[in-house]
Amino acid sequence: MRALHRGVGAACAVLARGAILLAGVAMVAMVAIVAWGVFGRFVLNDTPAWAEASALLLLAWVILGAAAAGVREGFHMGFDTLRDVLPAPLGRLFKVLSDLVVTLFGLAMAFHGGDLALGVWEATLPTLGLPGTVEYLPLVLGGALIALFGLERLLAHAVTGAPPAGLPEHTLLTDA
Repeated sequence: MRALHRGVGAACAVLARGAILLAGVAMVAMVAIVAWGVFGRFVLNDTPAWAEASALLLLAWVILGAAAAGVREGFHMGFDTLRDVLPAPLGRLFKVLSDLVVTLFGLAMAFHGGDLALGVWEATLPTLGLPGTVEYLPLVLGGALIALFGLERLLAHAVTGAPPAGLPEHTLLTDA
């Protein structure tokens, strides 16, 4: 069971880095597109029609990629305040419950996002000329990653009772 835990942790670490990288690239592209849109509107007096739609699409990739990595690092919503005042065994139970709820939420996002994506398969985004499905891919992939990282956390609870292996000791985000 520990070998499985280590293997899953290593694979999830790579996926989390990939999600952050994708979110970072999407953020840079989004900033460039918004800058071009502003330049087009106020300098050229000709706003590119695709700028707003593509920036919103990239925003979904930024949000869901970073959110999935945040789930892996434990930055999702939870019962922190309540858990801190409870006795240790109940606090651990609340950690598991929190990770279970987040995992189920990720599965629901992936499933229902997939349903939405399939529902607009034939449609075309007018300003981008892309299939309508493209709008829902971040929801599907982000939900799948959230579920996967939630499952990793649940496996870690079952095997070690600690957060998944390979997480940074000091993260960039804090509760402060």
